Amino acid sequence: MKKLIAIISVLAAGFVGTAKADITMSAGSNLEMQSIGSASNLSIGGSLGFAFSQDLGNGITVTMSGLSFGNDVSVVDNIVSDTQGTALATSTVAGTTIQTTSANGNNTAQTNTAAVVNAALTQTTGSFTTDAAVDADAFEQISFATANGTLTYGSDVEIDYADLSVGDVLSSDLTDTGLGAATSALSLGNTTGNGIQYATSFGGTALTIGYLMDNGGGADLFDTSAAAENTMAIKSAIPVGPLSVTVGYTSDSTAGATNNTMGGSTSMAAGNGTLSIAYVSSDAATDTTKMSAKYATTLGGASLAIGYSSTDAAGATNTNDITASISQSVGTGASVFAEFVNRNGAAANSDTSAVLLGSSFAF
Repeated sequence: MKKLIAIISVLAAGFVGTAKADITMSAGSNLEMQSIGSASNLSIGGSLGFAFSQDLGNGITVTMSGLSFGNDVSVVDNIVSDTQGTALATSTVAGTTIQTTSANGNNTAQTNTAAVVNAALTQTTGSFTTDAAVDADAFEQISFATANGTLTYGSDVEIDYADLSVGDVLSSDLTDTGLGAATSALSLGNTTGNGIQYATSFGGTALTIGYLMDNGGGADLFDTSAAAENTMAIKSAIPVGPLSVTVGYTSDSTAGATNNTMGGSTSMAAGNGTLSIAYVSSDAATDTTKMSAKYATTLGGASLAIGYSSTDAAGATNTNDITASISQSVGTGASVFAEFVNRNGAAANSDTSAVLLGSSFAF
């Protein structure tokens, strides 16, 4: 994260007198190689983002999410993606004959000599490409921070507070790409959309409350009628002696059905590192529970983390995942890392483990 006050804010001050706004830019790039089954996959990705904040001078600081671009295996392309479409090339109707009558070598008329009754249509298509959506986020949230808390509202607010699982220690989206689908999986769904979020703290306890007026996600207009498609969530972090305990609850209403998810996690010092455990339960269309644990420590100058999770969905075989990661700084803003994932309880005849090597740079 680097502030561009030296250039942008100074230039702005020349036009408006005194500049109070901070413009923050963040950028990063990574190069990764994954080995899974008999395949080796190479990926290069990166991100660029701008955020804007302003101290109003009355105890309130306003922050706007700004503009961000990203390129990663989790998205199709960097700026514009091509989508494949089909167009009708030719068509024929079974049971008909088209006769052409010529005069003096010129085509003068076409006559259909057969009646068409319940005829079958046969058509061939050609393919074409068209530019699709831009992979970018722009000005989707605005926050107001005071000494008492922070209020955020926007068109892309995420309030999946109950998903407190800790077993996934992977940082790259490429590491588990191509892994066999889990036979048991926990999915909250409908936790992103148009809404508000308020975060505060008191007496050592942190509290976050969120509400989505429209949980469809990604739309620019707010459903102020608060129709059936909405989500509410609450999360609290409470110190309990040497432990740090977090509990979360999410309730979403979609298509007349209400799904409730509850989760809890805690962490404590253990040896030379930190041990975390979590439990999540959801009563969606398929009742699902997930237990997970993580241990994080350092070895010399390297950061090491190992995670484990076991997911049990009603009527399906349990899925157990083991993840591991190690990262070593090699300079200011630069690091090299390795990650590993193994899955027990994946779809039949699918890959169950993968290894990734990567490098990351922050500018």
